[in-house]
Amino acid sequence: MATDLIIIKFGGSLITDKSKSCTPNIDAIQKICKLVSKLNSLEKKVIIVHGAGSYGHIKAKKWRLSEGLIPNLKNQLSGLNEVREDMKTLNDLIVSYMKENSIDVSTYRPHEHGKGIGINYKFSKLFDEMVTSKNTPIVYGDVVESDCEGNFGILSGDDICEILTRRYSPKHVIFAIDGADGILEDPKSNHGSIIKKYALGTKINTIDVENDVTGGMKLKILRASNCLELGSRVSIINGNYIEMILNSILGLDYLGTEFIL
Repeated sequence: MATDLIIIKFGGSLITDKSKSCTPNIDAIQKICKLVSKLNSLEKKVIIVHGAGSYGHIKAKKWRLSEGLIPNLKNQLSGLNEVREDMKTLNDLIVSYMKENSIDVSTYRPHEHGKGIGINYKFSKLFDEMVTSKNTPIVYGDVVESDCEGNFGILSGDDICEILTRRYSPKHVIFAIDGADGILEDPKSNHGSIIKKYALGTKINTIDVENDVTGGMKLKILRASNCLELGSRVSIINGNYIEMILNSILGLDYLGTEFIL
């Protein structure tokens, strides 16, 4: 695999308004396109992972999709299909902006090509082909079939980052978030200092986010820590400042959290 392979996960709260169902953040999406275009010009191979935000979490919570099949919950399967269609709509929107910026992309829809919940999801060989092609691969958090026939569950974007790190050993894994410049020392404070160097295993406080069905910051830190242990460099950065993401990739000073052993 290319030594300059980079995985960037753009959080759902960054690319959508998570408080309003199916509402994109066009400004953030356009910034992401500029970043990817710049990285392509620098001959960096990028895998894009994106979250669901308001296209997935609100309805997923309503229909309790993270709990799997609930036989007595009327219309749950219809809700599942709605979420999958909404996620396709969000991804199609992102792809359209990528194409406007002359970025050739290939989309992998997890529920169509593999199965397994969370970290147990198994990618098909199709994704290997996408990674070795000249196109930029895009994959997103989804509602997927479990290994038990007839059941399903959530595959989060953070899960995907660890799965792909195990598969491809990227040089750098970046979690681009919204609302903070990195991991906060005190997440309950709007003016809390960020942890610039996060030592593996350090206990920190996290807060629950409304409508989140994928584990929030707690899961993100777990998956990021695992990526570090697998040998990749790992950062959490405010995705609204693409220059900070670029700086981190280029080895320059940046505002964010760097994971260290």
